[in-house]
Amino acid sequence: MHNYKLFLPAMLILIISSVCTAGSGTSALTFLRIAPSARAASMGETFTAVADDVNASYWNPAGTANLETMQLSFMHMFYWDSSSYEYLAFAYPLNDKLKLGAHLACLNYGTIDKTLAGNSTVVGSFSPFDLVLAATAAYKLSGTLQAGVNIKFVTQTIDTDSVSILAFDGGLLYEIPSLLEAVGGRDFVIGAALSNLGGTVNGDSLPLTLRGGVSAKFGIQSENDLLLAATACYPFDSGALSENLGAEFSPEKEFVIRAGCKFGYDAGSFTAGLGYRGAIYGAFNFAVDYAYAPSGNLGDTHRISLGLTFDRENIARKSGSGAKTATKH
Repeated sequence: MHNYKLFLPAMLILIISSVCTAGSGTSALTFLRIAPSARAASMGETFTAVADDVNASYWNPAGTANLETMQLSFMHMFYWDSSSYEYLAFAYPLNDKLKLGAHLACLNYGTIDKTLAGNSTVVGSFSPFDLVLAATAAYKLSGTLQAGVNIKFVTQTIDTDSVSILAFDGGLLYEIPSLLEAVGGRDFVIGAALSNLGGTVNGDSLPLTLRGGVSAKFGIQSENDLLLAATACYPFDSGALSENLGAEFSPEKEFVIRAGCKFGYDAGSFTAGLGYRGAIYGAFNFAVDYAYAPSGNLGDTHRISLGLTFDRENIARKSGSGAKTATKH
């Protein structure tokens, strides 16, 4: 009944042990830090304490526990030079407390020519890529506290050489609903997530990262039409703390405007994006999102996401069952 009392100390021990064993230096498989979800990226990557859609699987697996219906999301990113990044996420509520999910991400570096040593004669080509497949389990410990974990299979392939490793993520979300009522706010959430806990690849650690953040909703023109979020990010390989701020505003029910700022990063500081929401035949809600993120001399990145939410409430209404399911956006 109170198993979460054992889970919380275990999570703290996991985080503390990671802090003690991780140090500054280089990291392997740094593609694990690429931000999926156009929505999250356009908000300055401040999703640790938001984590309210299927993409919580990457940002903070605890957020998956809040999902009430099955969701799918796909993202394509036009990355630097000829490389591209694809991301697919899925979430399914097994019951009221236990929710399952998964995500798949692949960074394709394009086609690279093989040349003979000592000259430029082309003798073939190869297409290197990085890939991660993650499975998520999240649980509602109480009405205000959620926890989640990922187990990830990570692989990198360069021509005929490849390396694979298992990694883990963990996260917590805690909501204080009435904290900001005096200033018109609601749904104040505190979140924390530890990402890429695992072994080493050729002597280098995975890009272990600790994030902590807060988020809250406000009403400007209508209820909950403004979402504000902030995140602090600590990558153990660099040892340099960075801070992110983000906002999401819905001037109309269907349209969303987003923006964010990132402080303490080598490249890129401002992000922006747009979103559109709609329904398909009363059975699915969909969201199309775009994110723009400049990266200094490296160029600009553009992300496009498509999300689908299976609407059980509309299906139940059409079938005449009268059942209702609360949906949290």
